[in-house]
Amino acid sequence: MINKKNNNKITRRNFIKNSVLGSVSLGIGANIGLSEKTNAEISKLNFNARSVRLRGGDVPNILMIMADQLRWDYIGCAGAEFVNTPVIDRLASEGVWLSQCTCNSPLCAPSRAALASGMRMRRTGVLHNNYIYPINQIPTYYQALRNYGFRVGCAGKVDLHKAISWFGKNGDIPFMYQLGFTDPFEAEGKQTIKKIRGPYTNYLAEKGLYEKFRDDYSMRDKKPKFYSGDSVLKEEDWEDAWIGRFACEWLNNVSKESPWHYFVSFVGPHHPWDPPSNYADKYRNAKMPEPIYDTLEGKPDYQKTLQFTKGASVEELLNVRRQYCAMIELLDTYIGKMVEILKKRNMYDNTLIIICADHGEMLGDHGMYYKSVPYDPSIRIPLIVRGPGVEIEGESKALIQLFDLYPTILEIAGIEVPNFIDAKSLFPILSGKEEKIREYQFVELYDRQKNYQLVCDGKFKFIKNTFEINEMYDRENDPEECHNIIDKYPQVQRKLEEVLREMSI
Repeated sequence: MINKKNNNKITRRNFIKNSVLGSVSLGIGANIGLSEKTNAEISKLNFNARSVRLRGGDVPNILMIMADQLRWDYIGCAGAEFVNTPVIDRLASEGVWLSQCTCNSPLCAPSRAALASGMRMRRTGVLHNNYIYPINQIPTYYQALRNYGFRVGCAGKVDLHKAISWFGKNGDIPFMYQLGFTDPFEAEGKQTIKKIRGPYTNYLAEKGLYEKFRDDYSMRDKKPKFYSGDSVLKEEDWEDAWIGRFACEWLNNVSKESPWHYFVSFVGPHHPWDPPSNYADKYRNAKMPEPIYDTLEGKPDYQKTLQFTKGASVEELLNVRRQYCAMIELLDTYIGKMVEILKKRNMYDNTLIIICADHGEMLGDHGMYYKSVPYDPSIRIPLIVRGPGVEIEGESKALIQLFDLYPTILEIAGIEVPNFIDAKSLFPILSGKEEKIREYQFVELYDRQKNYQLVCDGKFKFIKNTFEINEMYDRENDPEECHNIIDKYPQVQRKLEEVLREMSI
């Protein structure tokens, strides 16, 4: 890197009343299981009018761009010469690429809840996709920004109420305001479009495209996991292009009178593998790395049920990767449009830009697709930060996690970081003062089949599987994580188990 320079719940009525007055005190419900000390800290989290910034001044704006299911090594700056991401790569060259970043849980809702709360999964209570974020119990950083005078907008998939897959025709149901958004425009994810549930499916219906689109997705559901094919929609109607256009419009019109935080959350490159043809055409027959082959010897039995590449030809497996890359390049195109708007409006230099993802994608590695498993393609994500507060350039190999963005954003915005969160601010790294902020990464998932906690010190990764044999991998000598060395280094294993117990308390 280079140096540049009370324990009581509150009622819904009182919540709304206090939010309007700008002095919010949110209590943690007993069902979350937080300590009295934590509850006392949250009770101090009062944002009163004297602290509110009514004008922007030199307070930075924040543009957070999240991709859904984007693995860390499918962007150019990570060495992926087979995918075209010039805008993302340029942002990385102007700031910091945090190459070792992981999500907190490789599943949409738990990962995004950790980001919103700055807390580990078990403390939020959002254990799976069928949970709703506890807005009356745990404050979000969106609320903190709003209460300090920020305009807080979003466009795309937020995924904090997945159990109730209803988004409203305009993407602005009351729940979004309670989360802390002042300018919400929430859209459906790619797995919630079988019914007209929100603004995107309404958009397709109004254009007479919804039934064709729905039928295409229904057809794909009957195909093998490695099936890939172009979208039946043209680029202008494909959801991420639609989200990108809306985000550009918001950025073109947002007032400069107050600082803002804008969360643009694309739905791709999440499966199904369905880019519009004009982007898919760019990758026809393109050379791609082949999936990692794994015998699964010495690994948990549940992984044998996740062998979704069986029966596929090498060309079919590579076609999935080509379609995945096509979707990524489309995202890069619309990120570029946003950057150009910021430059045209003279906001680029005063805007912190963050590129991230909620989790990764296996892409056929180890015979698996999607996420949820504890291997690097599933848990490692891209994280790029550039703009105000970033005083270094290049790659950082610090052990970072997605939810660390919560305190980072508050600190750069000049807002006091609450003591009750688990996340750690990246500011010491971004400012060039420190090279690391933690010794270990902690990832967890609680599923009837894939139920584990893992701890990683950078070299060794220890995975404690609740219902299966445990795993340990030497990531330096076995970066593909094919050889379980659980019995090879007992002293290392004991140390990581001890760390895991401490983190689980």
